[in-house]
Amino acid sequence: MSTVSTAAVALALSLAAGQASAQTEVEEIVVTGSFIAGTPEDAALPVDVISSAELEKQGSPSTTELIKSLTVSGPVLGDTNQFSTSAQGAIGAGSINLRGLGPQRTLVLFNGRRFMSTDPLTGVDTNLIPTAAIGRVEILKDGAAATYGSDAIGGVINFITKKTFSGFEVGGEYRYVDGNDGEYNLNAAWGWQGERGNVFVAAGYQHRSELDTLDRDWSYQDYTTNPSGWSFLSNPGFYVARLGVDLPTIPGTPDPNYGDAVGSIRESTCGAVGGFEGVYQSGASQLPACYYSYVPFANLIEETDRYQLYGELNFDLTDTTEFFIEGMYSKTDVPNIGYSPSYPPTQGPFGPGSTQYFAPKSNPYVQAFIAANPQIFGSAGAAGAYAAIPTSGLQLTLWRPFASGGNPAFGYDGQKGERSYELFRIATGLKGELDFGSGIGWDLSFTYSKNQAYGVTRDILINRLDRALRGLGGPDCTGNTPGANGCQWLNPFSTAYPGNPLLGTTNPNYNPAQANSQELARWLYDDQIGETTNELYVLDLVFNGMTGFDLPGGEVGWAAGAQWRSSEQTRRLGSNFYDRNITPCPVPGDTSCAIETGPYMFLGQSQPYFVDESIYALFGELNLPVLDNLNAQLAVRFEDYGGETGSTTNPKLSMKWDATDWLSLRGSVGSTFRGPTPTDRAPGGATGLSGIQAAGNAFKSVDAFGNPDIGPEKALTYSVGAVMDFGDFRALVDYWNIKLEDQIVRVPANVVGNLVGNGPGNGAQFVNCSHPLRDLVTFSNNNACVQGVTMGSDISRIRSDLVNGPELRTSGIDATLTYDYPGDVFGGDMTLNATVSYVLQYEQDAFTYNGVQVTPSYEAVGYANYDRLPGTVPEWRGAFYAEYDRGEHNVRATVNYIDGVTDNRGPTVVNTGFSAAPCTVANATTTTGCQLVTFGQEVDPFVTLDVTYRVFLPWDLTLTASVLNVTDEDPSASRLEYSYDPAIGNVYGRNFKIGLRKKF
Repeated sequence: MSTVSTAAVALALSLAAGQASAQTEVEEIVVTGSFIAGTPEDAALPVDVISSAELEKQGSPSTTELIKSLTVSGPVLGDTNQFSTSAQGAIGAGSINLRGLGPQRTLVLFNGRRFMSTDPLTGVDTNLIPTAAIGRVEILKDGAAATYGSDAIGGVINFITKKTFSGFEVGGEYRYVDGNDGEYNLNAAWGWQGERGNVFVAAGYQHRSELDTLDRDWSYQDYTTNPSGWSFLSNPGFYVARLGVDLPTIPGTPDPNYGDAVGSIRESTCGAVGGFEGVYQSGASQLPACYYSYVPFANLIEETDRYQLYGELNFDLTDTTEFFIEGMYSKTDVPNIGYSPSYPPTQGPFGPGSTQYFAPKSNPYVQAFIAANPQIFGSAGAAGAYAAIPTSGLQLTLWRPFASGGNPAFGYDGQKGERSYELFRIATGLKGELDFGSGIGWDLSFTYSKNQAYGVTRDILINRLDRALRGLGGPDCTGNTPGANGCQWLNPFSTAYPGNPLLGTTNPNYNPAQANSQELARWLYDDQIGETTNELYVLDLVFNGMTGFDLPGGEVGWAAGAQWRSSEQTRRLGSNFYDRNITPCPVPGDTSCAIETGPYMFLGQSQPYFVDESIYALFGELNLPVLDNLNAQLAVRFEDYGGETGSTTNPKLSMKWDATDWLSLRGSVGSTFRGPTPTDRAPGGATGLSGIQAAGNAFKSVDAFGNPDIGPEKALTYSVGAVMDFGDFRALVDYWNIKLEDQIVRVPANVVGNLVGNGPGNGAQFVNCSHPLRDLVTFSNNNACVQGVTMGSDISRIRSDLVNGPELRTSGIDATLTYDYPGDVFGGDMTLNATVSYVLQYEQDAFTYNGVQVTPSYEAVGYANYDRLPGTVPEWRGAFYAEYDRGEHNVRATVNYIDGVTDNRGPTVVNTGFSAAPCTVANATTTTGCQLVTFGQEVDPFVTLDVTYRVFLPWDLTLTASVLNVTDEDPSASRLEYSYDPAIGNVYGRNFKIGLRKKF
């Protein structure tokens, strides 16, 4: 084969990896962004190349850490993900989000071939990529639909394996993290190079240890500092005594005669078990509430195990034909996800609402509670006459079954969930040169991928909770006699637990004889088991060669080909309760309820489905050497989705002009396209959690549904840049611009809540029952909405539909500067590097849904955007390093910078006591019992210093040692549940890594 000098390639490599170029001869290569061999990385396309050696100099970051460190990256998954609505429950998964356009708009390749997306919103799970096999990563920071097809709007990231590896190598690394058992990984690789082929095999294992929220003093904040992560639906709770006959013992049968309220009380143990004794506004009423924080029961890092195995074979069948096959298996296990001890009861036996549960007077724990708290009836109770008042029992008004005291079903900890992600991928094919023609190359390949995402999330069944409150609970209960024949009573009060096990508090009212049994608590729950299987089939055929036609700059090169890809998604459920087709109502077996809330106290449901699609594509590319110093590339791709999506044709033009020996100018313009996935059109939905501002920031259920009528989205992208090489100093500067139309987005749940619920507010404001989007909101009290009565706090759940949203325009500047200090520096070489990205704009047009303006137009740059798209958008991101290399020794010090943002939501308020007027932001400074909260209003920049030392030792040993976040910087305050913004900061603090690699 022909050869080219690496001098051209070395510019991009030196900028990305800080390595000097070498004048050696290598085989012609095909670089990400083109199918034509020989395209250099610093030509018309902005491609960054990160080698495995460069990653080692960075301290061997995990895939998530590498992606988060990219200055061109927006918010990504990879941390706990629990409270991220964009994660859709994908705890333990990772993603990449070039240009902040969303993971679904970044195309991921593996050895140049499409890597399957596991979810239409979270995109490719990057944590499944076998890190031990990766030789380099190429990042194309430009739209590439003309080359690769759908999804390549924000750019392309291509993970390329160590194809030329020879020998056997093992390595391991340990990371010390204050507060947990650390993180560690083990890797092994073996390679063989023969005259006609090669074999490469790699295996890896990574472990992350659980890091509790209480292991960071900034994460758990009191209620008046950061009310996010606190709930007024608590245990200890607030209860209302009702006048009337005792409630019926048949669960699910309403009693219209439960009567008026004759007293109320907040449990006195609130403060003792770590709660905050505040006030909850309910319209004109103010109720004493016990606010409880579920944050201590969650984790900043979940325990995670990852297993990865990869192998490939390349073999020359003839002098002109090569066979290849590569296989991959990856698995991620997240076995013990920490959740709140129980979710809030947002729906009950008679429909939506948190006040649907009653503990009848016949419940012995109710009798004991009334006897211990006669003041519940005011003066009559204080006089000891409570027995003369014919109560039906207690309405559990501001309450949840398990909270501050933990859950006995899970050892008085929070309830636990599970996630597992498994990937199998095989690619095989032939490539070579045709016997006829003039050097026409061809590449025929087939790729099959299968991903299975398995999840277990637990929630209490409405019917079982109702039965247990009436003495008919437990797995051994037979008959309808309360408290007999194996039937148990549920104690809904704080007398059931000894204290808050995580905060170390003691409950003075605890009575061991009134504790709920482990088997009763576990019986209340159903396991929501769901398994989603994605399968992707891709057939590629590519030809390339030279046309025989010469331009002044040389011969014209070409590439052309076709692609067929087919995807299938299957959703299976492990519980009939979880299937809305089987159990649509609170009582199993009932299908006649007016509002189909399902059987769960909080979570929604799903349904099994199967969806598929097939896509056909034709594409072509020309490399045009117009002049000796002017080169152009023209590409075009046609894709046919069929059905309602139809077809699209996307062209792209890229040019590079070598203006002088030290200056090259480059630019590109093209259209890109992303069609809806089968999942986008799937009828099933998923339930997430979100703090709803109109409900006083209380967490509510958000039901995300697909849309069979969703259409495609299109974008116009262009960029211009300069490449400068002065020898010791080199620079890349690029301006980029993207205009995205008809973006596939969800109607923001918080925005819907604010429109219908007249928010933001503390939940006491009246809602607008006549709002056109009212049908997207489910209210308490059987979904009744009465103008002047129903309040924001009555919001039970919100539906979030997938739609074609507004136009988006974003642009910015990327720059990379490298300076090699001339001459000898104490016998070694010194390199300085700066990589920065500056976002000039991120403008969202007004969002209209069903004829209603959901959001006005806004600029997202410099704002947190927690309640709107696209999430956190810092104006500046940068990394600056100084590297010293001498013989076997290399040391690098890197300063990482992520700019701060402003919380566009503004300040909020908390009710600390009874007030004469409703507590609002406007009167917080003048109203007693109303406190303004400005915590996290300005999220400060996050600046860290990392130092890594690498040394080549005898016996082919390589030792690396790193101190990350040397100055032990904490992330800035943010009004989120964990009190920090994961798009800006991280939870590690100062941490230490040590790694050892041995080659045989």
